[in-house]
Amino acid sequence: MEKESCTLCGQPVKLEGFTQTDSDGIKKFCCGGCLSLFRLIYPHGGTSPINKETANNNTNNEEST
Repeated sequence: MEKESCTLCGQPVKLEGFTQTDSDGIKKFCCGGCLSLFRLIYPHGGTSPINKETANNNTNNEEST
């Protein structure tokens, strides 16, 4: 049986428990590091990574409240 690949780095997923569920289904990760990095890069769980414009908009919104 072929192992699934990590959503972030592509390494085989050998351990269970490092998953994230979103509207696209269950994403599996090979380790806690990849899961944590994925959550930092994709804070909304989707396919849109955080970028400079997004970060600036979030900072501006926080300052205006």
